[in-house]
Amino acid sequence: MNNKISAVAKAVTLLLATGSTAAHADLVITEYMESGSQKAVEISNLSGADIDLDASQYILSAYNNGVTGDPTETETLTGTLASGESIVFHNGDAVFTFGTSTKVVNFNGDDALVLTKDGEVVDRVGKYGERVKWSWTDSSGNALSTEDMTLRRGADITQGDTDKSADFPTNVDDWVGFEIYTIDGLGCPGINACTKESGSLVITEYIEGSSDNKAVELSNVGDSPLDLDAAEYKLVLFSNGATEPGNTEVLSGTLAAGESIVFHNSKASDDFKVGTASTVTWFNGDDALVLYKDDVVIDRFGKLGEKLVWTDPSNPDFSSQNKTLRRKNGIKVGETDASAPFPGDDNQWVAFEINTYDGLGCSGEDACPEIPVCENCPALDPIADPDAFNREEYYSDVINGEFETAEAMKDAISAVIASGHKKLSYSEVWTVITKSDEDPADSMNVIELYTGNSIAKNSNAGRGGSWNREHVWAKSHGFPNESQLGYTDAHHLRAADGTVNSIRSNYDFDICSDTGEEVSSAPGNFRDTDKRCFEPRDSVKGDVARMILYMDTRYQGNDSNMPDLVAVDRITTAEEISANEPLHGKLCTMYNWHQQDPVDAADIQRNNAVYTYQGNRNPYIDNPEWVKEIYGVACGDVEPTLEVDFVIEIPEQVFEGDSFAIDASQTAAKEGVELSFRWEQLAGPELSFEESSSVLNLVAPEVDSDTQVQFKLTVSDGSLETSQLVDFTIANIPLTLDVSFSGTTELNEGESTVITASIADEPEGLTYAWKQVSGASAEFSADGLVLNVTAPDVSVDQALVFELSISDGVETVTSAVSINVKNAVETGWTKPKAAGSLGLGLLMLLPLAWRRR
Repeated sequence: MNNKISAVAKAVTLLLATGSTAAHADLVITEYMESGSQKAVEISNLSGADIDLDASQYILSAYNNGVTGDPTETETLTGTLASGESIVFHNGDAVFTFGTSTKVVNFNGDDALVLTKDGEVVDRVGKYGERVKWSWTDSSGNALSTEDMTLRRGADITQGDTDKSADFPTNVDDWVGFEIYTIDGLGCPGINACTKESGSLVITEYIEGSSDNKAVELSNVGDSPLDLDAAEYKLVLFSNGATEPGNTEVLSGTLAAGESIVFHNSKASDDFKVGTASTVTWFNGDDALVLYKDDVVIDRFGKLGEKLVWTDPSNPDFSSQNKTLRRKNGIKVGETDASAPFPGDDNQWVAFEINTYDGLGCSGEDACPEIPVCENCPALDPIADPDAFNREEYYSDVINGEFETAEAMKDAISAVIASGHKKLSYSEVWTVITKSDEDPADSMNVIELYTGNSIAKNSNAGRGGSWNREHVWAKSHGFPNESQLGYTDAHHLRAADGTVNSIRSNYDFDICSDTGEEVSSAPGNFRDTDKRCFEPRDSVKGDVARMILYMDTRYQGNDSNMPDLVAVDRITTAEEISANEPLHGKLCTMYNWHQQDPVDAADIQRNNAVYTYQGNRNPYIDNPEWVKEIYGVACGDVEPTLEVDFVIEIPEQVFEGDSFAIDASQTAAKEGVELSFRWEQLAGPELSFEESSSVLNLVAPEVDSDTQVQFKLTVSDGSLETSQLVDFTIANIPLTLDVSFSGTTELNEGESTVITASIADEPEGLTYAWKQVSGASAEFSADGLVLNVTAPDVSVDQALVFELSISDGVETVTSAVSINVKNAVETGWTKPKAAGSLGLGLLMLLPLAWRRR
């Protein structure tokens, strides 16, 4: 369900339409509300004709505390105000669901308001230049006061009071007073409460775009909330001209006036994914949709029982296919005859180009207005990509570092998270919090830290009923100035209810639920003013802890305008806070909360969002185990260790084939207790050994190169254990063989020979392989060291080379033997005699021309 501009909102905001200009005196202040923190003023057009507010300069001015001359605040009226309609200005309190928030109504009962047109007074409330005590009242005794009352203009008043310096009220019957907090008349002129039309549900938008870009919007176009559970409201798809119901959505909940429900196709592009995915959007431009209330038709799109792409002969832009269609403004009741021709003679739809989606979520012909994310929230460009974040790279100096103390490790972490840290402005923090604290269930809201409530992002005024920026490490604990880096560090700034934020004050965090009082507006949170401590609700205790530990680690006194922040294991004193000492408690409570409330999705979301815009990360969210390494000793979380003097004797050099021992028998516990031994091989060729012995007796296997071997020795006293790594290298002894060959190595074509290889001091376990490596291809066979070869025909004398490969299973040695084969001269052929150059040339050409066999 999406927020929309309601019918009441349209009635009380500026309606942009053309119209004639009426006399200035017909614009009147018709309602004034001064009710505690709730202030509002209503200005109405009582002329009977539209007023173009831009044709002249209409200004509402506030003159606070009797000031004259320049007004305290002003608001310029713009647009066109239809006859009988009103503009409402209010002070932003959450009770106002319509109208415009403006500072001009931040008045008290003794502040004057003056409405002018081109500098001429057209109406006023209060007396200009006069500061009365508390308020103006009716001296005749009527119950009338500009403080703690709602005042409505009398029914017969059609022109304003143009003498701003006259006594107020001018006439007894000008105003009618109502009880404090009366709000039901805002938005309509007159002394009575505004009447509202009942809720009315209609189909207000239909999108049949490319591919799966399909959506349908239903809106309450009435003036009252609609209880969808009071009857059975359902939207039904009738596909391909069917009259039997197809895919159906049953509606539930309460739909406020002006709000909408949107259903979209689950495979649609992201821009169309407003509201809820539903199969009721499986239409193709020729399928009808019917909206029912208790099985009675209250609206439809298309004609039930007809399979047709519906068009309008009088409007070539209209089509139920490849278009976005929006219901015309002013349609308050749906079409109840689902079988009537569609769109009919009075087409109620406005057509837009295919894939137009900017109107989804708000009824009417126009695109949805852009709602500011929050007040004073500047746009921010990302400076880091959390999707590309690599923990091992980002924290490599810590992960790969060796630290003798926890403090040294903390210093290394601090250096990592200081790198890339961009200083945000305090306004930019608003923007970051809308990302970091965003409600996963509603992207328009944030989750408040202490209350857990989901509240609109644009409700960030900082007063009660709205949210503000909570410094988890209280800024009075070391960095009271906005220019200081920690003041705007978004890793410890959270959305918080303004009232609860004030209640927390600058107290340290500790357990005080047993001694303090529960915060009534934020159950589960406790404050002890005597102890000066605040305890947040259980589900965010770990979040708070990791933020405090982040600040303690990030700020080590290395930044030019920041002190060394220190988390201490006590409650800081009022004197320390007054002096802005950079201390915050309570360290070991934070340590325990970190363990009790582990890192969750909310922590990760916040860490990634802050990283995106600030450029650094909270290490204790990325590496929760580091909390123990850094703070465990300080908080007494130290596991007992077994102290052992490891004495391990290893040969200086180990060659393959050697038998050797690794002797750890002199290893002993410092307490003198008896130890048991357990060996585990971690690297290298697998060796046979007795794993529970204090001495390893090993035989080095053959290796083809120098090979590293690693064992881990674990010793135990029966309850505790500790380990030591043992490394050594098995050195390779290269395989060398003395090979000789026997047998005839001079052959004629066609002759055979047997070549036998001999190996001096031949070791066992060798294997042999023969291959010919050069010369004309010959027939040969081999058996072990014996090679049988038959000489091939050759055109010229040449050598046949055979290679013998000898392997011991690890290494291989090769040796070659050459067999010379002579070419046989053909019978009848004689060598020609020399015959000068001609004879020589013939002799050279003869081998080319002579073909053998």
